[in-house]
Parts: sequence; structure tokens; C-alpha cells
Amino acid sequence: MKKLNLSLAVIATLSTLSCAQANSLGEALKSGKVSGEVTATHEQRNFDKRDSDGDRDSGYGVGSFALKYESGTWNDLSLTAKFRAYRTLFEDSDTEATGKGNGDASGRFWEKDGSDNATDFEELFLTYTPTKDVTIKAGRQFISSHWVNKTNDAVKLDAKFGDTSLEAIWAGRHGRVYSRDYRPMTKTNKNDGIYQLALSHKFNDMISATAYDWIAPDVRDIMGAKVNLTFDNAKVGAHYAVSKEDVSGVKDSNLLHLTASTTIAGFTPYVGYIKVDDDKDFPGWTSSGETIDPFEEGDYIYNKGAETMYVGVSKSFGDLSSTLLYGTTEYLDGTTKKDMDETTLWLGYPVNKDLKANLGYTVVNEVDGASDYNQLNITLVYSF
Repeated sequence: MKKLNLSLAVIATLSTLSCAQANSLGEALKSGKVSGEVTATHEQRNFDKRDSDGDRDSGYGVGSFALKYESGTWNDLSLTAKFRAYRTLFEDSDTEATGKGNGDASGRFWEKDGSDNATDFEELFLTYTPTKDVTIKAGRQFISSHWVNKTNDAVKLDAKFGDTSLEAIWAGRHGRVYSRDYRPMTKTNKNDGIYQLALSHKFNDMISATAYDWIAPDVRDIMGAKVNLTFDNAKVGAHYAVSKEDVSGVKDSNLLHLTASTTIAGFTPYVGYIKVDDDKDFPGWTSSGETIDPFEEGDYIYNKGAETMYVGVSKSFGDLSSTLLYGTTEYLDGTTKKDMDETTLWLGYPVNKDLKANLGYTVVNEVDGASDYNQLNITLVYSF
């Protein structure tokens, strides 16, 4: 927490210093932009059998209101602040426990301090851009990079030097704060946070590569390399990662992820393959997030010996965007081999310039595992 307090202190100090330039600061604040959202999301889950509090039929509706402010730029500095307030609209059951609270909605919108109607900052960060090739963001922000994903209280540096890019991240807390999900921010790796350093290079128009190290002090490192090949209408990627454990007695693990995609007559088909070490599960569900799981659920892709194959296709029909994804995972539960398959259809449609609708429908089939189930989610977002 000391590091997070330090980053917040830096922001406060910069704000204090700006008072010496009140006129310029005033212009930056007055030229800022205000925007907002009103959202409503509904989710319905139906299970073939009830195995636990989480594996049962459920349904709910949750609304949210978000207001965002983006200041103008002053001395290469700008401020972004966005808060979101949630309100449960209805629940099929408002008493059954989910492990994160009571009532169906708490399975996706976790209770905070015993309340299911939370208000929280979705974004609160300061951006410093000394040059067009260097950007530093400090505060609460959405990040999607390797093993850092979703909402993080973080300091993030992005720098570009010709065909080489550097990314450095320190994150102290992690959660989810957006229209379809709410998980209150929690400490990342206790008080130590995590670090991620990534170096990318574009060799030519066809070949690019990235090497990175994700560091949770006194816990583990996840080191990886990615190679991407780009052809006229096709892309191929390979990602290999290893976990190096700092805790005595905990085995290291490794993971391989292969991808390929192309575009044919407006369709974008893609395929992928994920393989985990046969002797140890991969610690992919990190305390700061992950970016490999392609599924709506994908519960077992990091299990010991897990082997996942998936195929999908995306296509736009006028204003309607669509993606259909099917995948299967074979994994080890102890010494028992099990498998599951998952199919999801995602649709997105702009009803008008201010109102957008998104739908997702998922069917999960498990063999000798937990219950089969289907899940429908619909989200409406009105922006102003």
C-alpha cells in the first residue's frame, strides 16, 4: 500500500503545484469535457442441476449511472475522473447466498460493505505526456496487457523508440468497475503489488515480437515471449509463458498459446490452441487479471494438463456486429481427466447514435463435471 500511497501523493503534489499557475489551470479545467452513461444489464442463468450456491438458476437486473470528466491539458498534464453508481432493479431471489453477498445479482455485482447498491470510481487518473512517444498514467485505470487486465490502481508507462516499444506497470489494487460487472478493488499481492515490464519490437511489416516479465515479489514471476506474423489477409501468433515460483515446494509451470486468423469475404474466422503443463496448473488467474481466456466462462483453461482448442468467426451485417465462438477443454481434476465445451454468441447493435445494445448467449456442457448450464446477458447503454 505504501507504493500506492506514494503514487497518489505524487498526484496530490502535482495538483498543489498547479495552483501557482491558476489561470492556466483554470483554462484547462474549463475546457474539459463531461459525458455520462445510463445502463441496464440483465442476466439469466439456467442449470441442469444445482451443485452449489454459485451453480443454480438465477436472474437479475442491475442499472448504473456513470459520469465522466476529462480535463484539458496543462503543462502536458490532464485529469480523467469517472464514477459509477449501481442499483439492483430486480432479482429472482434476493436472499440466496452467492459467496459474494445475498441475492442473485451479487454473483456478478459483488456486495461492498454489505450493500448491493455501490458507488465507486471507475477511473481516476492523471496523464502526463511529455512527448508524443511517452505517456505516463497514474491512478485508477482500465488496463489490458498480458497478466494485467480490467480495473487497476496503477502507474503505467508507455514509451516508443522507433520500432521498439516499452511498457512498465506497477499495480497495487485490482477489481472490475463497469456496466456489466462490479468487483470492489482489492489489494494485489497483499501490500507489495505487482510489476510488469514488456519490450516489443517490430522487425518489419511481417514480424513483431514481445518479451515480458510479470513480477509478484516473494510469490512468482511469469515470464513470456510472443511472436506475431502478419501476411496479406492472415495473422499467426505464438505465446509461450513460464511461471517461476518463489515459494518453496511450489512447482513451476508453463503454457503455450497459438492463434491464427484471416479475413474472407467480410468474415473473420480465427482459431486457437492453449496447452498447460501436465504436472502443474498454470497460475493464470493472477491477482491483477489475465488476457488469454477467449471464453465467456473458460473456467478450466489453466488447470493442470489442460488442453483447449477453439474456433470462432466474426462478421458485421450492416450495423450489427456478431461473433460466434466454440471451444473445448480437456483438463485434469486430480488424476481424473475431464472435459467441457462452451459455445457463445455475442451481438452488438447501435439502436441510434446514443443507445447501444449488446447480447451474449453461452451454453456450457460438462462431462463428469459440474452442471451443464446456459447463460443470457443483455446490456443497454445510453450515452450522453
